[in-house]
Amino acid sequence: MSDNQADLDMFEGFRDGFDLDCPEPSANRSRSYLHGFANGRDDRRGKPRASAAQLRAEPDEAIKGDEAERGL
Repeated sequence: MSDNQADLDMFEGFRDGFDLDCPEPSANRSRSYLHGFANGRDDRRGKPRASAAQLRAEPDEAIKGDEAERGL
């Protein structure tokens, strides 16, 4: 997965997560999307799910996980 695709997935996930009418994502979504979705929910609800240090590390972990699943 390219960095650009990961960014797009995270943005799409954030947008969907910010919409509380949007259902929880299924397992067919990338880790980057899931990270963005969780951030959108956090922002919408005004309550972070983890410490700032942990949240800063998550995007890189999500991208690495996506790349590993695709054999990159």
